[in-house]
Parts: sequence; structure tokens; C-alpha cells
Amino acid sequence: MIRSVPVLSIAAMAVNAVAVTLIPIIAFIYINKKTKCRQSCVLVGAGTFVVFALILETILHQIVFHFFGEKLNESILLYALYGGLAAGLFEETGRLISMKLFMKKALTKENSLMFGIGHGGAEAIIVGTMTAFSNIALSVMINANQIDKLLSSVDSSQKQAVTQQLSALGATASGEFLLAGVERLCAFVLQLCLSYIVYRAVRNKKPLFYILAVTIHFAVDAALVVLAKNISAFAVEIILVLAVTCIAFITFKSYKSEKQKTKETEQ
Repeated sequence: MIRSVPVLSIAAMAVNAVAVTLIPIIAFIYINKKTKCRQSCVLVGAGTFVVFALILETILHQIVFHFFGEKLNESILLYALYGGLAAGLFEETGRLISMKLFMKKALTKENSLMFGIGHGGAEAIIVGTMTAFSNIALSVMINANQIDKLLSSVDSSQKQAVTQQLSALGATASGEFLLAGVERLCAFVLQLCLSYIVYRAVRNKKPLFYILAVTIHFAVDAALVVLAKNISAFAVEIILVLAVTCIAFITFKSYKSEKQKTKETEQ
């Protein structure tokens, strides 16, 4: 049975949508004001996410799930390992290629952050904001008793999945919709860190930085999938926040250290 969606849940979705949209905008304004950077690198980052994560990675998923979907769906561990590895390889390789091809004359640590804002911002808005607005629209239809009208327009093969999605909206606690915003914030910060790490791989010609970025991306994504099946959503977000905070702290120290070395070299 599909329950009506509480007004508080819809409000939480709206707050989540606004917050997720503002995060990359505020980051862009702040970094653009504080550093000497090239704004066009944001577009390079956003384009990289769309091409490598939304198009190429999606094509791979369609092929893999066509042949091995049953086995992956039967094992949460295999599903997590595959998903984490695919995301890490495609997104970090995309960063590496884009920085080499499109940022040759703008390959600075400041521009790596602008790239990260574009990459992470595109992910935040496409995955976070659009999902939130979609959930709001569906919730309004549920509360207006338009479920039958909605389901009648859905293909029979997808009707069960859509029904489960609609049921989840009413069954999910209002606070969990806000947790989705916390997850998007963590993902955005992680994208900034990964962009800087891959920048180091390109700038310093050290492939180990690229491997490090792939490993971090893989580990975080895979761990979240496994944890989500075994502990509460709140506990998952706490672990995610702690992990990303540690990664961000180490990355920031490396960023500041590079700045100091650059100043010393100039002197």
C-alpha cells in the first residue's frame, strides 16, 4: 500500500534541493574570489562528469547488467565492488584525460578546485537536486490521489519498481531526506579532493596519485553500498562524514604545502 507523504517530508525534500543547488554555487563564488583561477575549468569539470559518469559509465552498466545482472543483484558484495570500481575508473580516468587535453595552459591547483566544483556541482545538481524535485512532484501526486493515473502511464515491466519507489516516499522518515543533503555535501567535498589529487598526477607526472584517486573513489562508493545494507542511514552518514573529513584534511594540508613550496621556489 502506498502511503501519503507527510508535509514535513516534502519540506525536507525542498530544503535538500535548495541546499544541494547552493553548495557548488557558493563554493564557486568563494574560490573565484579568493584565488587566481580560470572559471572555464568549471565547464571542463561538468562536461567530464556528464561524458564519463553519465554516458560512458552508464553504457558499461547496461552491458554488464545484461550479462551478469542476476549474479550482481544476488550478492551485495559483488554489486558494491563492481559499482565502486566502475565509478572510480571512469570518473578518475575522465579527470586525468580532461586535465591533460583541456587544461594544459591552466593546470594549477586553484584550477583543479574549479574543475572539482564543475564535476561535483554537475553531480550534485543532476543527481541530488533533480532527484529531490522529482520526489516532490511524485509526493504531490500521491497526496492528490493521482497514483492510478501515474501508474497507468508506466510500462508494465517497470510498474513494480515505480510502485516500490512511490511506497518508499511515504515510508521514509522525514529526517532521512535531509541526510541525503549531507551525503551530497560529502560527495561534493570528495570531488574537490579527488580533482586535486588527479591534478597532482598530471602536474607532477606521478601515476600513483591517479591510482590513489581511483582507490579512494572505489573504497568510499563500495563501502557505502555495503554499509547501507547493514546499518542505519544515520550511522552510514556519520561514517561518511568522518571519512570525507579525514580525506579533506589530508588533501588540504597537501594543497597548502604545495602553495608554500611554490612561494619558496619563486623567492
